[in-house]
Amino acid sequence: MAPHGVPQKDFERVHTYGGIPFGNAASDAGTMPARLSARARTHGSRPFLTTFSEQGEEQTLSYREFETLSRRTGSWLARHTGVAAGGVAALLPVNDAVSLAALFALQRVGCAVLLLNPADPPARLREQMGRLQVSAVVRSPSVPDTVLPEAVELPELLSGIDPAAESDAAPAADPWADALYFGTSGSTAAAKLVAQSHRNATANADALVRHHALLPGDRILGCLPVHHVNGLHFTVFGTVTAGAHLVLARKFDPFSYPDLFERFRPRVASVVPSILETMLAVRMPDLSSRFDYFVTAAAPLATATARAMASRAGTRVIQGYGLTETTNFSTTMPTDLHEDAYRRLMLDTDTPSVGTAFPGNDVAVLNDRGERARPGERGEICMRGHNVMTRYVGNPQATSRAFADGWFHSGDLGYHQVDARSGRTFFVITGRCKHVAKVRGESVSLDEMERVLRAVPQVVDAAVAALPHRFLGEEVVAALVLAPGVTRADCRPALSAAFSPAVHPSRIVRLDAIPRTPTGKILRPELIRQLSTSVPGAPA
Repeated sequence: MAPHGVPQKDFERVHTYGGIPFGNAASDAGTMPARLSARARTHGSRPFLTTFSEQGEEQTLSYREFETLSRRTGSWLARHTGVAAGGVAALLPVNDAVSLAALFALQRVGCAVLLLNPADPPARLREQMGRLQVSAVVRSPSVPDTVLPEAVELPELLSGIDPAAESDAAPAADPWADALYFGTSGSTAAAKLVAQSHRNATANADALVRHHALLPGDRILGCLPVHHVNGLHFTVFGTVTAGAHLVLARKFDPFSYPDLFERFRPRVASVVPSILETMLAVRMPDLSSRFDYFVTAAAPLATATARAMASRAGTRVIQGYGLTETTNFSTTMPTDLHEDAYRRLMLDTDTPSVGTAFPGNDVAVLNDRGERARPGERGEICMRGHNVMTRYVGNPQATSRAFADGWFHSGDLGYHQVDARSGRTFFVITGRCKHVAKVRGESVSLDEMERVLRAVPQVVDAAVAALPHRFLGEEVVAALVLAPGVTRADCRPALSAAFSPAVHPSRIVRLDAIPRTPTGKILRPELIRQLSTSVPGAPA
């Protein structure tokens, strides 16, 4: 059962929660398509999904209508792409109904699905697909055919789909079986391809519903891209499991997004910190009495942002923390905190807490000896439980390191503190072991970016740093040392071939030398100091 190279005992321990082995957890597990079918039977006429076209046209599908769309899409895919049980399909989605219908349809016929970011360079997408035996690539009609010319365009909603054709009921699935694959940061993004099982998805969805007390009919407002783990698991799978109504914006737009609050009156909205910052700077929505809070993750939340949301908008921000490898969330702030506890942990502190262990997860801070750290003692944040991935695809060495001693090792640093009043254990993230930046909620390996820049002709040396940014969370700033006599190096082609435009350096600064130790290691604090004080307008 354990991946090659991973000790069985470590694999079993890292996937056990509360004494219950991962594969034997007592709950309505199944698959997400099976849950959708159940909701279509019990909540058939209730609204499930509201989406918007590129022109802003609104469309709402009930649970029964979306289930029908998913079944017919599955039949269409089987005829036009040959997808079948046991295979792997790649999906280039956007936030629209046809993308989500295809996702459920592919899983319904027994395919595992590789989620691809349409904004990534084609070479990067193909590198990720090369890690798997992908039998078909499909894309939303809104994704240009130039992204991957071999991708099959999905039909627009019900047009082009035989109304009489429907796929069979979702097959029973082994809870350990692969359901989803996501690329994540590492030495290269493609080298770290996360495999999530059906049980990962259902366990996370169950925990979301429990933690946020989501009920049938609750409206959830989403805008994060569904090719990201948070956008899919929290926004979509959580909604299905709760029998709630998802209002899914095509993307975040600071001018139109506030209107969605006034039109739909959501109870919860899923965002990242940069979205909150932008709303505070541009336009805050009118939050009705029905609105409970924003849920934020993917990047650190600044105390000033949480304070501004409390004072100006009169609402709380529920911060969560997790990784793609832990299926969305490992910790989340409790939703029932007394006002004074929320103030102490979120507003009157230098670093807001990321909350308590998410249901289905054990979370611990381990010191250098691999022992649980004392309260306030810094160490590595580690997790185990039903949310932890099954493996890194084709990378048993990385999987073995990640699962060492029966914990998933996040590479993030922090500490825990016990709240005297409630007795709950709260976690605080203080930094990263890994050299990774989060820009607009997207992860990028700065080590990889440095290698790409150093390979550019006429670049002698390069280093990259992540600097705090009010709207982006972090911005990437690069430093270059150019060859003698060279005044400019065009790095754009190399960056565009390797990275999504969203994570490109906002500035590229020329330095005489990269600050390094005598042994050649980059002096990160000094590099950050130099880049923080550099004058804009350096070579691009």
